[in-house]
Amino acid sequence: MKASDLLGARVYSVDGVDLGRIADLLTRPDERGHPRIYAVLVTPRHRGRLFGYERPGVQGPWLLERFGRWLHRGIREVPWEDIRLTPPKA
Repeated sequence: MKASDLLGARVYSVDGVDLGRIADLLTRPDERGHPRIYAVLVTPRHRGRLFGYERPGVQGPWLLERFGRWLHRGIREVPWEDIRLTPPKA
């Protein structure tokens, strides 16, 4: 699966609750040095483009930072093992 297949995809919790859409993938190298997804950034609204300023601890020009935080309010990091890519069966 390619990253582009995941970005914008609707995701659900293990309990079947709609969490929103994937806005970004968070990776780290595995034991062989290959990148592995450990979490995703999920936004309850639109996907939109991330500027990086919506993440805690990242600072930049105040206007872009404020706009990024407003645009992506509600964005949160969800561990990869806590999401499902398919809706719950009715």
